[in-house]
Amino acid sequence: MSEYDDEIIRPDGLTYGLLLVRAARDEVLRVLVRERFSGWVGPDEDGWVVAVADRPRGHVAAHRRYLPDVGELVSGDLHAAVVTVVVARDLLLQVWAHDDGAEVVTYLSDAHLAFPDDEDAFGPQGAHGSRTLASLAGHPEVGDELTTLLSEERGEADAESERLMAVCRLLAWPQWLVAVDSLPRRVPGGPDADAFTRLRAGRTGVGGLLAARAAAVVRRDE
Repeated sequence: MSEYDDEIIRPDGLTYGLLLVRAARDEVLRVLVRERFSGWVGPDEDGWVVAVADRPRGHVAAHRRYLPDVGELVSGDLHAAVVTVVVARDLLLQVWAHDDGAEVVTYLSDAHLAFPDDEDAFGPQGAHGSRTLASLAGHPEVGDELTTLLSEERGEADAESERLMAVCRLLAWPQWLVAVDSLPRRVPGGPDADAFTRLRAGRTGVGGLLAARAAAVVRRDE
């Protein structure tokens, strides 16, 4: 049992979304503030900055942008590698990777769950991009192992957070990514809550509360 097990095994399953950005934290904050991002921006960890969305599957920035759209924008603006991760109810894992604004990886763990009306949709899709993802993360040597991991079909008793944790181990990403749904409380195994900058429609403090109310008129959860 790991220190995260109590966090990732829940009857209703976890839903969360985040960006992993290979850039200086100040630069990441600058772009997210400009784009009126809503969520939390963590500290730099081994060259990666984690930005957690407060609406994992909804609008998280100006112009009703979804999280993958923000990932693409940040990647292009900063000429950086950006990986977008969304876990839905611990049943579906989706990953997008952008490098200098270009999409290089698109992965989903269960095509039938993502596209229930498509009779031909089945199993994981996009695992062939695993070697590209491993190289982007600076660990090309684990490309084959990552391909195997992302090609596996999820069993009924399996949670996608467990798969994501295994990905984090391979790519040396923070394993506390699977527990970010605990924000604004402390992230188990991760930084203290006060190490994260809380943005509401790109603003902090009282101004952020007011901006969030205005943004709520047009932003939707899904």
